[in-house]
Amino acid sequence: MIRKITIAKDIGFCSGVKGAIHKAREAASRYNKVVMLGDIVHNERVVKELEKSVAVVIDNIDKIDESTPILFRSHGTKVKIWEKARQKGLTIIDATCPLVLEIHKSAIMMEKEGRKVIIIGDHEHDEVEAIASQVKEPIVISNPREAKELKNIRKAGAVVQSTQLIDDVSEIISILSYKIEDLRFINTICSPTRKRQEQVKELARTHDVMIIVGSFTSANTKRLTQISKRINIHTYQIQGVEGLDSKWFNTASSVGISAGASTPDFIVEEVAKKIATIP
Repeated sequence: MIRKITIAKDIGFCSGVKGAIHKAREAASRYNKVVMLGDIVHNERVVKELEKSVAVVIDNIDKIDESTPILFRSHGTKVKIWEKARQKGLTIIDATCPLVLEIHKSAIMMEKEGRKVIIIGDHEHDEVEAIASQVKEPIVISNPREAKELKNIRKAGAVVQSTQLIDDVSEIISILSYKIEDLRFINTICSPTRKRQEQVKELARTHDVMIIVGSFTSANTKRLTQISKRINIHTYQIQGVEGLDSKWFNTASSVGISAGASTPDFIVEEVAKKIATIP
């Protein structure tokens, strides 16, 4: 019987996601029509709600009429797309997370210092691609194996995708420090990510079952699931109440719940209420 359900202190939208959604709604009230280039945040339910009342999602800037404002996603947008939008004379609404913009600035700064820029992050992720577009021929490293395979470099600078695993990044930097004579590292994992990762570790240690709520396309949600599974094998990721399986809780007396930064509070609350009804 479940006697204890604990929700992590930090759940719901992070400030970057809140800002992006606010800009989308603000733009919708100002213009008759707004389009989003790709999903503004990695949460299908949120995107569908925005499409109903705020903006339409498209996947190619060439499909946009010049009179229609375009909203750029919170994860950042490639430099070439920015240039193309300006050339077309589009009205641009920039919803890039301020913390992601700081990563762009750090990468540009280190390139100006004459350093080879290394991005620790997921290949082909929206955020990583946007960071990479800020500099010439950056190197993307997603795991310790790739760090070990890297050839020796005399002078380099490293930044991190904002939602990376802290422990994995530490291991990668340790490897790079032996391969790079002059390495400058700026830890650009964002504060909301760090807080959520620390909280999920504590919950996973002290609860029988862990539930992580969020989209399977969300990098930060997947990270939370990875962290929790390393500590507690009874960890399950779901998008909402429909993903719950009562069998997970057969021998559980305590359940911990955490959520990704693009998961609305009300979905987490729905999940907690549903778990409380499981006999």
